[in-house]
Amino acid sequence: MVSEELSQDEIDSLFSGGDSKEEDSVNPLVKEFSNLLNTSIEEVLKTAFSLEVVSKFIDLNVKKKEELTFEEGVFLFLNIGIESEKAPCFIYIKKEFASILSDLMLMGPGEPKDKLEPDDLDAIKELFSQVFGNLQTAFKENKQQELSMEISDITQENRDIEGESFYDMEFDIAVPNIKSDSVSLYMEKEKADALFKQTEEEEEQETEAEAEPESVPFENVETDRETTTQAPSDYTQSQAPTGNLDLIMDVDLDVKIRIGEKNMLIKDILKLKEGSIIELEKNIEEPMEILINDKVVAKGVVVVVGGRFGVKITNIDTKEERIKSLGG
Repeated sequence: MVSEELSQDEIDSLFSGGDSKEEDSVNPLVKEFSNLLNTSIEEVLKTAFSLEVVSKFIDLNVKKKEELTFEEGVFLFLNIGIESEKAPCFIYIKKEFASILSDLMLMGPGEPKDKLEPDDLDAIKELFSQVFGNLQTAFKENKQQELSMEISDITQENRDIEGESFYDMEFDIAVPNIKSDSVSLYMEKEKADALFKQTEEEEEQETEAEAEPESVPFENVETDRETTTQAPSDYTQSQAPTGNLDLIMDVDLDVKIRIGEKNMLIKDILKLKEGSIIELEKNIEEPMEILINDKVVAKGVVVVVGGRFGVKITNIDTKEERIKSLGG
């Protein structure tokens, strides 16, 4: 009879009922964080590149330190914090895709490069600084907590981060007509779990809150709009009661007139001098756009009133549409 000695891991597995994967379980709040990050990546890249970029959250896994292997690429190191808790993490981007993102950020066509310069690393750092800024706002709106994200360094060399297990969040980013590739964020699991456990107590509160009707901005206005469907045909928007609108009538709003826009390469901007002419993309016959809170609500033509420029409105949204615009 042959006696075979069990390893300590096998012994631990037997005493735990054969389940040794408990430490690899995924915190659902970390997955929620991943979804918010994915939305921020897509929104910021769309704005920064003026392209219909699509970001897809692929998966969230737990990996051992020895399982983490990387090709040549860019590593963005940062600390994420909530109150007194902090978790170290880093973003990894393959070299070719990193060069494409940096070229787009620098107003280029999105061409890959064989070598990344300091300006390329700065461009990627700025890009993800904007992503993190968007994420902080979204996190506060969803979790009512302040999220801090501090970039410590960006380099082409990987660095050792303390910890045995890491969350691996992978995002597939598709840049139309250029390239699709993945960007990954790795977060030390033990500290990430400690970071996000503070919001676990809110789960019960959120469940209870779902059963109660929430206060909706301009709720009365929406109700008034629905009731007008049964009113006489000559009932106009100006006759509808304003309800809660009286409470905000004295709020100041920024009104801007957009004459036109123009995308320029940085090298062309540096060539500008006194007397240079920037040709806008808008045709001279097209009306100017009137924006309130950065949303177009009307269009008009430029006029001169008492020695000052003005805009004569030729087309404007209905009151209801403008109210919705002001309500975000």
